[in-house]
Amino acid sequence: MDTTELRKLRKKLRQIEVLEHLPRELNASEMAKVSQKLELRCLVEQILSHSIGVNPVVEHAQQNEDHRQPDSPPQHVTSKQTQKSPESFPLQNSKYLVHRLKGHDDLVTCVIVHGPCIISGSWDTTVRVWDIRSCSEQKTLCGHTGAVNCLAFLPLKEDTLDPDIWPPNEEFVSSGSSDCSIRVWSMTTGRPVFSIYTFSEVSSLVYSPKTPFLISGSDGGKIDVWDLQTKQNVHSERAHGDRVTSLQFHSGLLFSGSSDGSLKVWKLSSSGTLSLVHSCDELMSSLHGLHSICITGEKAYIASQGVCVKAVTWKQDRLIRLSNHTSGTGFVDAVAVTSDDLLVASGFNVDQGQGYLNVRNAKTGNYLGTLSHRDAPRLLCLAVSRGSAGLCCWVTGGRELLLWEEQPKKRLLDGDTIQFQFCSGFLNSAPDSESDDEEEFDLWEADVKSAPFQSESQGWQWCVLV
Repeated sequence: MDTTELRKLRKKLRQIEVLEHLPRELNASEMAKVSQKLELRCLVEQILSHSIGVNPVVEHAQQNEDHRQPDSPPQHVTSKQTQKSPESFPLQNSKYLVHRLKGHDDLVTCVIVHGPCIISGSWDTTVRVWDIRSCSEQKTLCGHTGAVNCLAFLPLKEDTLDPDIWPPNEEFVSSGSSDCSIRVWSMTTGRPVFSIYTFSEVSSLVYSPKTPFLISGSDGGKIDVWDLQTKQNVHSERAHGDRVTSLQFHSGLLFSGSSDGSLKVWKLSSSGTLSLVHSCDELMSSLHGLHSICITGEKAYIASQGVCVKAVTWKQDRLIRLSNHTSGTGFVDAVAVTSDDLLVASGFNVDQGQGYLNVRNAKTGNYLGTLSHRDAPRLLCLAVSRGSAGLCCWVTGGRELLLWEEQPKKRLLDGDTIQFQFCSGFLNSAPDSESDDEEEFDLWEADVKSAPFQSESQGWQWCVLV
């Protein structure tokens, strides 16, 4: 197998994915590159068809760990943890139906699940509310003039709300947009309650539990704290050097992450001011491209749009890479942790243009299984929940808004259901580092020779079921 040529083709496919998800129109040169996507995938398929194939079992797979002490040079050590065989977990025999929720006209950038409802935001400037049971759109919330980048549900206590501002007996959700505004909506009526002008693009939102504070992150790296009672800014912090891509609360602490790779932990006071608890400065280069954070215990799991999931023990500035792709290129765009300690991470197979969800034990990091659907695109955002019957309800966004719904065990199901697969390739050691694929412009200096059309495989050539 020509590994050099295969690596080059995969890098081109990755660059095409980056171009296709830019929030602007492409120029002629960029469109010419994108037009080669199918041809490049055919070439990859030809090379792989002549290869020997994947090894059936990996017996001595290890995780890679970067152990960094503050104010000292980064050190690389190998984790002593190993995983040699599949672990059982409650969902491994469950069956899922994947539903497309149709309504958005552009990329879905953010999703949350609240009770029987899914709430989604999109580049099409709308926020939409969906009923999980019927998979139907219930409301379209219009008012933003730019792309909706983020959402936050607001579980406010009625006895603390000003009835002149907040309608009684209603639920509320907030949205942040590239139009430099935050809007608060009534989920009951679909009407806007009020809006806040922020002077910069809003890239992330999180509500501080049991307080009147909504916290926003901007594309310029600023974090703002807003009092929802007064609609005033009570604190502003130039926290990061680039776009704030993720904000999460856990155990009374605010975690903020930026595309520049910085990860910081904050304490929010009763008056709404932020004080820095810790900054993982030694890990910035390893976390560059940070896109999504989820927290469990003392670990922060991070998706940084590379090929690995990053597990950060933030108090020690310690990082472990978890394999999420079996080829040398791909995307991890979103991570989430379920209430029963399952880590769910999105992945994208650039060879076939197929998205999937990998599940791990959130406490140990051990790989458990993969949930995939032949029509799933790249999965840019993710929300996990359980319905009233205790069944999993996972939602992903991107080019499609998808509901991954666990089915009751006794229900008679048709052939459209999917189940978890165990793919032994994810037991392999994660790469020690990830190259900055987008900067290798010389990849396109030589023309790609045409190849006869071949249909894309419906399965994963690199998956081995055990």
